[in-house]
Amino acid sequence: MDARAQTQQDCPSERSVRSTSAAPSAPRAQIVAHTGLRGIAALLVVAYHQQFGDFYRLPFELSTSLFKRSYLMVDLFFILSGFIISYVYRAEGSGMRTSVKSFLFARFARIYPLHFVISIYMLAFAFVSAGLLALVGHAYTPPDAKSLGQWALQLVLVQAWIPGFEAWNIPSWSISAEMFAYALFPAIVFLGDLRPRLVRAALLAVAIGFYTYDTATTGSLDIVAGLAPLRCIAGFAIGMLLYDCRALPARAPDGLLSVAQLIAVGWIGWGLVHRESDPFVVPAFALIVAATWTDRGIIARLLSLRPFERLGEISYSVYLAHVPVGMTVLFFWLRAESKLGLAPPLARAIWLVLVFASVLAVASLTYRYIEVPARKALTRRSRRAPAAPAASYAAAP
Repeated sequence: MDARAQTQQDCPSERSVRSTSAAPSAPRAQIVAHTGLRGIAALLVVAYHQQFGDFYRLPFELSTSLFKRSYLMVDLFFILSGFIISYVYRAEGSGMRTSVKSFLFARFARIYPLHFVISIYMLAFAFVSAGLLALVGHAYTPPDAKSLGQWALQLVLVQAWIPGFEAWNIPSWSISAEMFAYALFPAIVFLGDLRPRLVRAALLAVAIGFYTYDTATTGSLDIVAGLAPLRCIAGFAIGMLLYDCRALPARAPDGLLSVAQLIAVGWIGWGLVHRESDPFVVPAFALIVAATWTDRGIIARLLSLRPFERLGEISYSVYLAHVPVGMTVLFFWLRAESKLGLAPPLARAIWLVLVFASVLAVASLTYRYIEVPARKALTRRSRRAPAAPAASYAAAP
């Protein structure tokens, strides 16, 4: 039996475990649990960014490192992305389900429009807020030439490569890193068809090598520039490897999947709360992705509830828009709070409610009026691009 036939036997098509269209270019069934998982991870990233600044913290924020370490949810996004991109774009037999051009165009249509709009908004807000403060007699320095240069580099998504880069919208670093993974994906698929075992070994070596290096040096995966693309590739490689062996959880009974999911959740919680070395949590991310992809098991069923599914649908907007939304709300909140004279605990509680509500509201609007229309408009320009449901699903966060 040749290597390709062995691969097909070990990792059968989704038709054996999930209902999909027979047409090779048709969108595959959505993994609802992964959508919900993505939504929860995005909210935790929002919570993480609420820990910055010299502000009062509520007791539950100080009692745990959960929120301070929720930057690790981005590593979960990378693993999810590697799995989902493979799930949507890899053909049943060999090769890509679409042309390389169509794949890259679909990725661009999914990722870039919202990033572009938010980048323009942040630039406009920087000048408008400076003007408003100047009108009321407050000193405020508008962006200088260096800052504008950094904005331009962020606009074209190269900031993840530049050590010490000071981003305008910090979450966009992961989009910059993922663009590199997207560019590599077709080549990995092509080489994987020729030498599947060699390519899988290489992907595993890249992931193990990066996480071993990180453990031996800083033990922190909070890397947003310089080595950030390697952080992305390591997680993306794990996701691709999990996809290759997706038949194992597909054959498992519901009870075993539930046990695996509960272990993964407990492991993730332990790792986030007890300040373990960051790579310690990565295997748990891999386990939860693998154990929930069939939408079976107790955690998968919870993640498939409509509120979590909806949160997952808008998760990219939540992730990419929460910093500019928070920045805008903070601009007005600081001035209102000083006049209200609220006690610090009450002010902090109101702030948290205000920022999360604002992020969810704005994300719902940007998803409906920017993400979806822009993606549809762009994909219509390419006859060979995947249908909108598949293109909209295959993305992280």
